[in-house]
Amino acid sequence: MANLSHLQRVLALEDEALILLDIEMTLGDAGVSEIVTATTVDEALAALGKGRLDAAVLDLHIGQSGWSYEVAERLRALDVPFIFSSGTVDVVDGFADVPLLTKPFSSEQLLAALAEATSNAKVQAAQ
Repeated sequence: MANLSHLQRVLALEDEALILLDIEMTLGDAGVSEIVTATTVDEALAALGKGRLDAAVLDLHIGQSGWSYEVAERLRALDVPFIFSSGTVDVVDGFADVPLLTKPFSSEQLLAALAEATSNAKVQAAQ
């Protein structure tokens, strides 16, 4: 299992309670210090104003609150690496460079995608 202890604070936006719990447990087991959970776009946007995030996992379609694109755009503007997850969408217009996990996904796939996203962010920051 990947070690993500270098990530202090990670946002998990997911409207399915069991999937959110699984993400939270997986990230915690991988060494993430604080997992900020959100089940709506508004909750996720509010979390962005409450301290620096090191990374995020965003479900693309958030039930009644719509799509997570606004959160993704804000994260990109803040230079916070993130990944998408989706059970229905294969291609994300305007976010081709962002890893996309197809549901259902394993803990290993989640950690690998997040490690890739944060590694790519470090490389870009160094350039």
